[in-house]
Amino acid sequence: MSVERSLAQQPAPGAQKGPGAEKGPGGPKGPGANAGGGPAGGPVAADNPNRSPAQPHIGRARQLINQDQDFDGAMKELDIALQLDPKNPAVHLWRGIDLNRLQRFTDAIPEFNQALALNPKFYGAISARGYAYFSTGDSGKALADYNAAIDGDPKQAPPYLNRGILFSSMGEQQRALDDLTTATRLGPDLAPAYLNLGFVYNKVRQFDKAVPAFDEALRLAPRFWGAYNGRGFANQNLGNTDAAIADFKQSIALNPNFIKPHDGLGRIYLDRRDPNQAIAEFNESIRLDPRDVPALIGRAKGYEISGDLNKALADVQAALAIAPQHSVGLAAQDRIKSKIAMASGGAAANPDHAGVRVALVIGNSNYKVVDPLTNPARDAKLVADAISRAGFANVRTLIDGTRDDIAAALKKFTTDAANADWAVIYYAGHGIEYDGNNFLVPVDVKYNEDADIPKESIALDAVLNAVSPASKLRLVMLDACRENPFASQVHGDAESSAIGKGLARIEPDSGTLVAFATKHGHVATDGDGQDSPFASAVVKRMQTPGLEINRLFRLVHDDVYASTNKEQEPFTYGQLSAQEFYFKSQ
Repeated sequence: MSVERSLAQQPAPGAQKGPGAEKGPGGPKGPGANAGGGPAGGPVAADNPNRSPAQPHIGRARQLINQDQDFDGAMKELDIALQLDPKNPAVHLWRGIDLNRLQRFTDAIPEFNQALALNPKFYGAISARGYAYFSTGDSGKALADYNAAIDGDPKQAPPYLNRGILFSSMGEQQRALDDLTTATRLGPDLAPAYLNLGFVYNKVRQFDKAVPAFDEALRLAPRFWGAYNGRGFANQNLGNTDAAIADFKQSIALNPNFIKPHDGLGRIYLDRRDPNQAIAEFNESIRLDPRDVPALIGRAKGYEISGDLNKALADVQAALAIAPQHSVGLAAQDRIKSKIAMASGGAAANPDHAGVRVALVIGNSNYKVVDPLTNPARDAKLVADAISRAGFANVRTLIDGTRDDIAAALKKFTTDAANADWAVIYYAGHGIEYDGNNFLVPVDVKYNEDADIPKESIALDAVLNAVSPASKLRLVMLDACRENPFASQVHGDAESSAIGKGLARIEPDSGTLVAFATKHGHVATDGDGQDSPFASAVVKRMQTPGLEINRLFRLVHDDVYASTNKEQEPFTYGQLSAQEFYFKSQ
């Protein structure tokens, strides 16, 4: 079990089950026990107007619990309280709360049951019991308790907070946002409500809304190290990388055993082409969890950039031993092995193939588990026809490709590219960024959790590998930056999402040009017409004789930018040689 996952299993009553909302080194206590798990109807003393002899011991236990000081000491106080007043519902409530904090959830449930047997309207006990059910994996009973607590006292914030966390874990992100927003309205000083609201905004990629939610959480609880990490992730996706670095570093300062900010820093340093800094951060992630696959693949990329191919290959193979179907790892293994072979003289540079040009065109419209896209299949046929008319020797077309279909098509196309001067791939459909890597989404994909993305999708790296054997020009066009269709469906802790908005920035090898339909971190649309704005502009400019390819994509940029009222801005990555390339010569 990783350090991160171990910490993620220590939440406070009502707090998000994720780093930053649980008890840990420097971690917050979540909603105070009198708010998150305590009696929703008022303070404990109100349930014992004649002041029970157990009350001083309940008060001391409550203080120890709320201050995260000594849960075992709190239980000793509550043992004395139980002896003095065994029929006091508050004693059983706080024993349950303390057992929740000790992660003894199955032991906590009977205590809450006893509190409710003594006082059936003890709505705080109902909510706290719901959290215990949630923590043992019984979402049905948890939801029933949260609903009952809300029905009994709809003006209390904690049950909405707890139910919002539950909805998010079930993949119902809009219902989670509704409940968490209600929790912040009813409990404006309830820091975990803002914390979890930020987590869910990150999950649905509304990063501009996530940042102020985390700001408020940190104003109320400055040591919420998970909030710093969440805000860092949001800032990273908004392009505010300096702010992201500061947030990730502060999260680490508050909890040195927290892995996620190290991974976040590593990805930023990779984007900045600073492999040594990236390797240092991924080293920390791997030290804390040797089975951290994203960190192993990230460190491999750092080694690859710095030229240490043998270390890069070792890291990739270690990642694949843990996750054999990880598409980024598989693509990296093929690429690095090829580089090692070339470096050792095992493969010669590709010969000139006398102007042979080949292309693969993919259009995915009819997705099986999400709403279909209208244009990609039409866009693919339009682009394939234009490429054929430009004189390409071989144009393969794939419509509505499954993962196996796309993988097979890329394998065949790699052979085509090895016997060509030009290799061009165009893809239209859904694309997604996860853990700093870009993926094409097959029509048969089904994500039950974020971690399924690398094994269920096709890594962009595999597409780049497929064009790499061409001797002169390698071109990839991605009309794939549409809004993530799975954002409201993916299950798991809201804070754990590493899905970015749009696609991530890339740095392809020299001689390779990658054209995104819109800039990294942004989303494209299908447009209002028969074809997407990007496909229409590409086809229009491709048919113009004597238009050099670099200028072609500058004109595509201007066409799309104008036709979408400046809402979509295509972007190209990579550098070509000084040689000029034309789809159609003069």
